[in-house]
Amino acid sequence: MPTPALFPIDWHQFHHIVLDFGGVLYEIDHKRTAEAFAQLGLPHFEKEFRHGQQGDLFNALETGEIEEREFLSELRSQCSGGTTLEEVRHAWNALLIGLRPETMPWLNSLQRHFDLVLFSNTNSIHASHFEEQILTSKQNLFPKSFRQLVYSHRLGHRKPQVRAFEEVASQFDLNPTKTLLIDDTQANVAGAINAGWSGVHLDLEAHSITQFLRGVGYEDFLNS
Repeated sequence: MPTPALFPIDWHQFHHIVLDFGGVLYEIDHKRTAEAFAQLGLPHFEKEFRHGQQGDLFNALETGEIEEREFLSELRSQCSGGTTLEEVRHAWNALLIGLRPETMPWLNSLQRHFDLVLFSNTNSIHASHFEEQILTSKQNLFPKSFRQLVYSHRLGHRKPQVRAFEEVASQFDLNPTKTLLIDDTQANVAGAINAGWSGVHLDLEAHSITQFLRGVGYEDFLNS
């Protein structure tokens, strides 16, 4: 499959940059969670939960419609007998790896020029894990890079729903015509565009961060 082409962006037109978290700033690996659940007697987990696609149970957790314990208990009921809730929690968190090495230098550059907001489709279990991981490390400057951290389970809506983007713009005073979403899921980029934002797809399997920034004209913007 050919490498997707990148096209220059007019960065001068934007005031707000909204960044995705997992897959953009933070490394995740869905295979690790699938393998962890296989060890607990739940094979083929990836059929219900994989990048860009997931079942209703996971959507409900990401929009705050169900509580952590209900979610974990439902997964435990599908695992081998004797599986504990803590083992299920550990398997669920197995996909969370850590901030990418390029993340903080990139954020340090972006925040000099733009109002930064993070918008993540996530859940309370994952959020507790990665917040503790980031806030107790040398990477604790991460949250200070953003004016607002927006999590879908607190917002009550998730990408790519147009309503999700409208709520973020309304609650956090974003001008849609001056807002750019950077996300690793094409459907989310399309949702942002349908809400009147601009959006660009960041595919780190095809491009490094450096290649992406060069391809979308960010380096030229810095030098202009």
